[in-house]
Amino acid sequence: MGKNRKNHRAVIKKIAKSRMIYLLQKAHEIFPENKDLSNRYVYLARRYAQRARVEIPLKWKRRICNKCKKFLYPGMNYRIRLHSHKGKGSHVSLTCFECNHTTRYFIKIKRKKKELLN
Repeated sequence: MGKNRKNHRAVIKKIAKSRMIYLLQKAHEIFPENKDLSNRYVYLARRYAQRARVEIPLKWKRRICNKCKKFLYPGMNYRIRLHSHKGKGSHVSLTCFECNHTTRYFIKIKRKKKELLN
């Protein structure tokens, strides 16, 4: 009975992930025409992820506002800025126009071995 239950959970996760990705793709396609429906798709996709304990892929996770949980469409409801600081480290900042929340993604710089030895 243990194997069957594990197999059942795996099937549920696979179905939930495929439906979640489908909904997020539809949210991206429909956003210019209907923002409310797009945000509803994101809500449903997040619910699939929560119920099945599946992670949202990073590509789509960064397209959802961390505060208001609305879909972010480039140039329409969020702004992207690149910041480079030598001491602090470079980062990309996303500002949501719905809730004015700023999310920062830091950029790791790979240095050559020669620079590390000196």
